[in-house]
Amino acid sequence: MNTKKYFIPTHNSLNEKAARQESLVINFTLISLLFAIGYYFLSFFNGFLMARYVMIMVAVGFVAQLYAYKFRWLSLQFVTHFFVCICWLVVVVLSLASYGIHSYVLPWISLIPIMALVLLSNRAAWVWSVAGMLTVLIFALFEPEQLMPSWLLMRSNILLTTALHIGLLFMILTLTYIFDRQQSLLIQKIESQNQELQKSKEETSAQNDALVQTQREISSQRDTVSEQNKQLKAAREIIETQHHVLIQKNEGLEQEILQRTRELIEYNQQLEQFAFISSHNLRAPIARILGLGNLLALTIDTEDKQMIQKELVQSARQLDRVVKDLNMILDVGNSGEKMIVQLDVKNELELILLNFKKDIAETQAQITLEVDQVPVLSTSKPYFESIFTNLVSNAIKYRRHEVQPLIDIQAVWKDEFALFTIRDNGLGIDLNASGKKLFTLYSRFHDRVEGKGLGLFMVKTQLHALGGKVEVESEVGTGTVFKVYFKPGKL
Repeated sequence: MNTKKYFIPTHNSLNEKAARQESLVINFTLISLLFAIGYYFLSFFNGFLMARYVMIMVAVGFVAQLYAYKFRWLSLQFVTHFFVCICWLVVVVLSLASYGIHSYVLPWISLIPIMALVLLSNRAAWVWSVAGMLTVLIFALFEPEQLMPSWLLMRSNILLTTALHIGLLFMILTLTYIFDRQQSLLIQKIESQNQELQKSKEETSAQNDALVQTQREISSQRDTVSEQNKQLKAAREIIETQHHVLIQKNEGLEQEILQRTRELIEYNQQLEQFAFISSHNLRAPIARILGLGNLLALTIDTEDKQMIQKELVQSARQLDRVVKDLNMILDVGNSGEKMIVQLDVKNELELILLNFKKDIAETQAQITLEVDQVPVLSTSKPYFESIFTNLVSNAIKYRRHEVQPLIDIQAVWKDEFALFTIRDNGLGIDLNASGKKLFTLYSRFHDRVEGKGLGLFMVKTQLHALGGKVEVESEVGTGTVFKVYFKPGKL
């Protein structure tokens, strides 16, 4: 019997994001339950009496949590908060009982915000980060004897330190395995879509061959009828008309095949980029954390330990940034993010510009809006805000310091699209050298300016999700023009 499926409530209808959260919290709870049982037996060897009592209560809490969710006594959101809170309390109590915060406990404290980010939200991660800093501060100000009986306290020993490092390695490997499983499921889904597109292409090709054969037959009949009887001229003209219609249909099918082929190539490129980031950018900070953890166990010098602690925190932050980037990319396809609403375009852009009030004042940038021809637009509000936030931010960030920044935003209707033109007089981009990788992940073109290389990738991805597109014109030392095409959505 699958243990995880046993604890999933029956007749459970969740969206894709909530189902992913449900799977993660049940997996984490089961793994943490095994860790608690193992550490309970370990306490008989290292003599850590407080850990023995805590692990009994924690194991009971985890089991109660799983059954409470199975029978729907508690909501998924409450259960998730409860799980993260239990993990945090375990770290706090065991840290206190092992004579306060030590270097080998800090990686556990840094894992709690990461766990909150994966299971809950960015805001929850910030809350737990603040809680972690306050806990470290309290432990620095108060001696453990002031907070709990001395007979429950335990000085650090080699077995305790080793057990904590092994537990940390176990949790990191488990986290990596779960992310790898999610990546595999995503790849399987994309491969299935590719197979469906290939099948559709083959069917279209077969229809095209049939139409070409029909065209040839009609042409042969037309010539024969023309030679045999000139009185059938009217019928021949009808056949010629049908012939032209078939040619137009044939051209339309060829264009559709080319379009689908381009979309297939773009899907494959995005898949390769996502696989590279998942395998390389996640693996690097995790390898650093593991290496620093092993080095910390072998280091005695206090200054070396402090330096390694700083490196561990920096590596954890790097891992946090990569997880946030991947989470943002995965959420682009979420149907809930693409809820279509009717926006007041000018009012929405003015609200976006308020977020840059300080930057505009510091750089003395002049921004003009000429959007009266598109007063309202039916589209996704989060995507609209994200796209213009990235483009305005780039226009200010990549300015020429010797001239006043001038940014002009215009909007007109062009065919079925609302065309927004964002023009600046900044540094510009060498499109001959960088045009092909302009909208790829983590591509940067100006070393003097800080950036992650994610903004333009998100602009293109979000526009494609809305059925739109983006074009760019640029000249180095003169400025850049972005043309953003929004396809109005259905309310």
